[in-house]
Amino acid sequence: MNETSRTTSAGSQDGAALVALLLSVGGGVLAGEAGEGALSYGAIKREIKEAVAKDPFDATVATVFGGAFLFYLAEKGQNPKVESYWDALVFISTCLSVGYHDVFARTPGGKAIATAVMTIGPALSGAIFEGSAAEKAKAEKDALAVQQAIVGTLGEILAELRAKKA
Repeated sequence: MNETSRTTSAGSQDGAALVALLLSVGGGVLAGEAGEGALSYGAIKREIKEAVAKDPFDATVATVFGGAFLFYLAEKGQNPKVESYWDALVFISTCLSVGYHDVFARTPGGKAIATAVMTIGPALSGAIFEGSAAEKAKAEKDALAVQQAIVGTLGEILAELRAKKA
């Protein structure tokens, strides 16, 4: 097999995979948010949001390592800058922030993966420091308790001031 037919074959596979992905997501969109299938767009979106809210650190790690694996599969043999999984890992990890690296996606599949990671990556990496949904709920509950104690103390002070004035 010569280089041209190998590139065309890989490009066709990437194109077919991309079309299948778009059709599955598009089908979910057409079915609406409450699509009946387990793989509807609304169901997928809900599951992703719940996973990120439950544990943003794990979601970020899964995105980086999983995205690197998929990027490597899409780009290997087509992109001279992606010779190993580690090359893909460095590229994908930079997509979570500034996107600086000397690797650029060359295949349609690689471009789709990079686009997805660049779109959600900054929010994921920021969410790591916000904590899980349970941690946020506890912090909000604690903050509310402090605020209620302050309001109670201010009420007592006001009552004392009014009593002294009278």
